[in-house]
Amino acid sequence: MAGEGSMMHAIKSLAYNKLLRGNRNRLNWKDYKINDSTPGHDPIKSTPEQLEAIRFRMQSKNKKRKKRQILLAFLSIIVAILLIYIVSNLNWVGIQPDF
Repeated sequence: MAGEGSMMHAIKSLAYNKLLRGNRNRLNWKDYKINDSTPGHDPIKSTPEQLEAIRFRMQSKNKKRKKRQILLAFLSIIVAILLIYIVSNLNWVGIQPDF
């Protein structure tokens, strides 16, 4: 069968790369989770007032960003229409298209 050598090389290459990574004592994704019993772990508790202030600040930033995006899209459309008009009417520059 064709391709046996290249597949064997790929398998050996993967195994070698795995050996290079080494055993980092991570069994699965749950090991990345930080438990509350971890020493030095101090979760910050937010009050409802702080959460409301954060929500209001994020909403106002999103509104400003959305307005800026709409303005930029509107200006882009106007510039595109203007360029199409200029290209289609080259006579005002004195250039005659050869058709």
